[in-house]
Amino acid sequence: MNKISIIIPVYQVEKYIKRCLDSILSQTYSNLEIILIDDGSRDMSGKICDEYAIKDSRIKVIHQDNAGVSVARNKGLDICTGDYVTFVDSDDFLEPLMYEKMMEKVTEYNCDVVMCDCVKDDGVIQTPYTHDIRAGFYNYNQLKEEYYPHLLMMENVEYPATISNWLILFKREVASNIRYIEGVRYSEDLLFGAQLLYNAKSFYYMKGEYYYHYWMNNESASHTFKIDKWKDYSILYQNIVRFFVDENMIDFSHQIDLVLLFFIYNAVGEIISCDQLDSKSKRKYAFLILNDSLVGNLFKRLKIYKLQIGFKQKIITYIYKYKLGLGALILRGR
Repeated sequence: MNKISIIIPVYQVEKYIKRCLDSILSQTYSNLEIILIDDGSRDMSGKICDEYAIKDSRIKVIHQDNAGVSVARNKGLDICTGDYVTFVDSDDFLEPLMYEKMMEKVTEYNCDVVMCDCVKDDGVIQTPYTHDIRAGFYNYNQLKEEYYPHLLMMENVEYPATISNWLILFKREVASNIRYIEGVRYSEDLLFGAQLLYNAKSFYYMKGEYYYHYWMNNESASHTFKIDKWKDYSILYQNIVRFFVDENMIDFSHQIDLVLLFFIYNAVGEIISCDQLDSKSKRKYAFLILNDSLVGNLFKRLKIYKLQIGFKQKIITYIYKYKLGLGALILRGR
């Protein structure tokens, strides 16, 4: 019976961690190694983890100074011993059959990576969430032909399926040379998921099977501007370029451009819609991004009219490129 290592970064989640751990301990698939990385929590989260470890020998707890989710996941990858590995976010929870059903696909197809779907859950409304790729088994040739064309980014400038790292169960050896970029806190899952599928020789997508509950925290309705987000995006983008730009199997250059465009949409859009910045500050921070040489070079390469996005988004893209009409966009708050 294959062992599954479940890596769970834990930070300031005393309100949710018991529900998370109870859902894992209730799994019908029992051969588990549960690795809790307490990332310097200042609440009761670390103590709760220790209490659960006393009750169940499958649980290992590592306490470390706060270093971020990437460092925590890397620590788990370094010490895990399972045949297969997965991640869980500590405020989320699972259906009892999740790992049993995923391991059934592993056994049936002997595949490197298995992925299921999730429910976005706010405690009142549960919204099923699925990805725009076909269901079922992909052998290596099918991965190259069907999945690689959107390995990094979908044509409509949306995240690929594997951005949801916590929905993926993978052979430990497939990730032997992959780690998260430490210090990057935004979209850190993107490169890891892409590298994982690039390394894999087979994949199974359990489309429409919703075993994971992604907890939606709606306590704050205001938009928050994070001043260092563009720096993180730039580091992540440069690492994506470093890994994929010279690959000979497929030309990833268009997808890499779409990744940077997505980061621009996300970072500038967050600035424009932020409730905590005045118009002058919004212009300042937006122009800092749009005047970045990475952005300028992208817009020289990009044929906006060919993008598979809506008309309104194309107009916004032209505004970002030429920086004309940005003030009106800021006043409208998009």
